[in-house]
Amino acid sequence: MFRHNNNLITILFTIAVFSLFITGCKKKDDVEKTVISVKGSDTMVNLSQKWAEEYRKKNPGVSLQVTGGGSGTGIAAIINGTTDIANASRELKDDETETAKSRNLNLKQFEVALDGIALIVNPGNKVDSLTIEQISEIFTGKITNWKQVGGADMPITLYGRENSSGTYEFFKEHVLGKDVSGHYKDYATSTQVLQGTAALGEAVAHDSKGIGYGGVGYFALRNDVKILHVKKDKNSPAISPSENGKVNYEAIWNGSYSISRYLYCFVNEKKANGEIQKFLDFMISPEGQKLVETMEYIPLPPKK
Repeated sequence: MFRHNNNLITILFTIAVFSLFITGCKKKDDVEKTVISVKGSDTMVNLSQKWAEEYRKKNPGVSLQVTGGGSGTGIAAIINGTTDIANASRELKDDETETAKSRNLNLKQFEVALDGIALIVNPGNKVDSLTIEQISEIFTGKITNWKQVGGADMPITLYGRENSSGTYEFFKEHVLGKDVSGHYKDYATSTQVLQGTAALGEAVAHDSKGIGYGGVGYFALRNDVKILHVKKDKNSPAISPSENGKVNYEAIWNGSYSISRYLYCFVNEKKANGEIQKFLDFMISPEGQKLVETMEYIPLPPKK
């Protein structure tokens, strides 16, 4: 009788200890992590994913979720409270600022890197440089044949980004420019709209008549597309955002390559603290800026 009870007690004790052990293991493995969501600019996706990857190595208690969708999508998400950080390859529009204010949101802007917008054509295209005016006339449909800019006698195929893209907005404002009445010119209706810079690069690589635009970091090391030199006007020097497979930092820092911009992160000021702020600090730290360089983007200018 006593032996039977002792055996039962031993079994129950063993089960209890094992249960505690399993529970302890679960707590150890399933430590609650701080989740930070990052959404927006497709131009910045590769860079943000690299930042997130390296930051997680040093901060295993933080989970970073990075997605694209375009600058406009990211900014809408930060205003709606569905992301923690919005990546954008442009500044806020007036209506976005007003919408944020109407919701009592103060969005903080952080400059985290720079980017040069590269004009790409198929490697077989003999055109090596274009002026800003020529680029504008090509993408607005005024110039429709490569022979009009010194190339072969063949029609030009236009590849562009969707209108939620910050690159689309920047290119429209700074390259297409305004008409005589002061309105921004529109892209030609023949422009083939693609989701993401990677898809645009693939399209141009397989089209001898094609031309497109996008962040130089996506194209600097590629041999299946050619990056054109750009001239501010016909009397200016022709400058490329990339030379011999390397991004031309100085030309972008000093503005001699005219199609360049800052890349931004926007956060709700009330959340710009704790792990979110630590991650932002990491981006602009020497280590974070070295990753910018590694990923073929342009680090922030050296402080003087």
